[in-house]
Amino acid sequence: MLVACACIASACIDSTESDMPTADGSGDAGAAIVWYSYEKGMAIAAEQEKPVMVDVYASWCKWCKELDRVIYTDPDVIKLSDRFVCVKINSDKEPALARRYNPQGGIPAVVFLRSDGTVVHSLGGYPRGGPDAFMQEMMVALGKA
Repeated sequence: MLVACACIASACIDSTESDMPTADGSGDAGAAIVWYSYEKGMAIAAEQEKPVMVDVYASWCKWCKELDRVIYTDPDVIKLSDRFVCVKINSDKEPALARRYNPQGGIPAVVFLRSDGTVVHSLGGYPRGGPDAFMQEMMVALGKA
């Protein structure tokens, strides 16, 4: 029970650049989405000409935590995310950047970009259809990128 509580509590901890997963080869390949800071992610996207998936979130947001807990841990979502450079923007720590890609301000928001930063698709809120619905949105974004 204590282990379960510790795991649940860890989902509430704010992800910052220093504790985001990195592409350094550590850990199981494909076991988790690799998240980058905006600057690093956009540089990688430009270099590799890959589309970008931007998660605009806040550490206090219940539905943002659900995205992390349910959607972003789904094996099929993880696999499909490899076709994107994945970026997280904390709307409390980077409000101007969050407003740039999410002018309405509601969170969570997932915004899909071309490698040049052009917005091609976005969704606000938690995907009611779970991982399958989210993957459909990812495929729409890939078709537009």
